[in-house]
Amino acid sequence: MPASSSSRLRSARWAVPVGAAAAIVIGGVVVPVIAGAAPSLPEKSAAELLADVANAPGQPFAGTVVETARLGLPELPASGGGDTSPMSLLSGSHTAQVWYSDQDTFRVALVGTLAETDLVRNGRDLWLWSSDSNSADHVVLPDQPDQPDQPDQHGKPGKPATGPAPSGPPITPQQAAEQALAAVDPTTAVSVDGTAEVAGRAAYELVLRPRDNRSLVDAVRLAVDAETSVPLRVRVLAKGASEPAFETGFTSVRFERPADSVFRFSPPPGAEVTTRQPEELDAAGSAASQADEALAAAPSLLGEGWTTVLELPKVQAAELRQNELGNALFRDAEHVRGRFGSGHLLTSTLASALLTDDGRLFVGAVTPRALLAAANEKGPQ
Repeated sequence: MPASSSSRLRSARWAVPVGAAAAIVIGGVVVPVIAGAAPSLPEKSAAELLADVANAPGQPFAGTVVETARLGLPELPASGGGDTSPMSLLSGSHTAQVWYSDQDTFRVALVGTLAETDLVRNGRDLWLWSSDSNSADHVVLPDQPDQPDQPDQHGKPGKPATGPAPSGPPITPQQAAEQALAAVDPTTAVSVDGTAEVAGRAAYELVLRPRDNRSLVDAVRLAVDAETSVPLRVRVLAKGASEPAFETGFTSVRFERPADSVFRFSPPPGAEVTTRQPEELDAAGSAASQADEALAAAPSLLGEGWTTVLELPKVQAAELRQNELGNALFRDAEHVRGRFGSGHLLTSTLASALLTDDGRLFVGAVTPRALLAAANEKGPQ
């Protein structure tokens, strides 16, 4: 299998809940939105809105999502798939068409200027197709018996996800909202700040604000649909910024079950089709995907709440620096020393990352000083 195909298969884990990689994916620029007058809605408290979002059933939908990110990082090398590759989501503005029926039936199409990448799941069939190479990977997933929903962190029964989850930057507002709401604890100030119109729908503006000044996040604003309680837009603002640093939101959406035909994927004429085994979704990829391998390693959590720092111990520093992406990210990073040893410190609008010379990666949405303090507390490997 070509190296680019291996990397694409690993990135197909959009169907898996967001992992540690999302911690570094913070930063961006606002997508221009034409806003009308704020709609008039019945008053709701922050507690009521939080409960509405938590208890909203899985809602079928079809819509267009625009995700925009600018990390303030060094220019990243182009990867296979051009402006529709998962790595392209780390910068610039991107459009996705999303169809969601249930957690086993969904489709995401990343639409670029001259290319498209589709991830389609229809029951046990999983397809990943790239127009750039006119190639498709096909996986028949194992048959899994129905299992009762697992309770959430508050002991309530779980519910189906409201959209496919990316393994990198969140594509849908629902998945971005899940990440933000997971941080709600006593260190979070929660409030309602009026209403908004998103994708032609009336929504409440729920605001999450960290109380700890070591966090680089000033606020996370969630536009919650007044009718369905589904998040329609998520904006992340950095401290001192007047514009959102990251945004993902619907520009159009219909809350109805998509036609079954949407999920019946047939490769275009002449496409190169490769059948893969389910275990290959987690198999080691090429050198081009080693950064993804590193970020996917099981992390240790240092601290809690908004100032949590993730330590990824399985990173091989030499390999990451030789990797094209790793080299681009840490090429001009500041060289630092401490109780952890030595390494290179990378900072952006809303994230700090430390790659140590002994092969560890510390990352968090915290100030560089807070990140170094966490690494020093952990000490040498």
